[in-house]
Amino acid sequence: MIPERGLQPPDPATAHVLPPLRFFIADLHLDGTATPRARNFHKFLKAISAYAKERTVELYIIGDLFEFWYEYRSALFDIYKHDLAALGHAWDAGVNIYLFFGNRDFAYGKFATARFGATVLGDGQLITLGDSRPLWMEHGDLLCTGDTRYLRFRSIIRSWPVKVLFWLMPWAIAKRTIGRIRKRTTADKQQKPKDSIAIDMEFARKRLEEKGGRILLCGHTHVPQMEDLGAGYRLIVLPPWCDTPAGMVEDGSSFKPFALSDLVEEKDDAGA
Repeated sequence: MIPERGLQPPDPATAHVLPPLRFFIADLHLDGTATPRARNFHKFLKAISAYAKERTVELYIIGDLFEFWYEYRSALFDIYKHDLAALGHAWDAGVNIYLFFGNRDFAYGKFATARFGATVLGDGQLITLGDSRPLWMEHGDLLCTGDTRYLRFRSIIRSWPVKVLFWLMPWAIAKRTIGRIRKRTTADKQQKPKDSIAIDMEFARKRLEEKGGRILLCGHTHVPQMEDLGAGYRLIVLPPWCDTPAGMVEDGSSFKPFALSDLVEEKDDAGA
């Protein structure tokens, strides 16, 4: 089991009976450069890979792994080559990687599976925790029902006509378009009232009732929180990795927060 501080090396004599070790993170926003968030992620992957030698290790990345991803643009593969290599090494070590669509990386396909063994879970997935509670996971953007401007934008940017148009664009034009969209969405988010980009608690509970979950785990808002939704339902919003290298971990019946410092010794790479 994971102690309060630190993750102890597995005991080979008991490793075969250990439950899966599951990590849940979100909102890394990797941009292909050697930012602290990227270096922290690479250290994290190396740390959890060590445990895959003796037990099942699962990594759930619940949206916005990359600042932008469009699988039909091979130029992006070169931009993210160091991040892809780190993910590939983790996969080679035995880490099972699960990806969710975010509002910035919603166009995963066969490349992610071939390059680093990712299972793409799309817009949501239900799993069962070790204590038998059903856990529903999604990025969280659809839970912010007050952000009507973004929801309209989301429906447009994910439409097939826009995807085909982007695929047909020369890369130089597509790259400039990506840059403009990123600047516009960032500026727009800063100007929005906080309540418009907050999670609709009533809607979150309805989502759990609809999906058969008891706990809803998401990211997106960059505001970590844990809320009781009543009647045994619970909401957990993950901290944004781009600001705080942390998330949730499950080890058997224990489901709790973790920080990168619980796994490796941090020096000067905190923050983003």
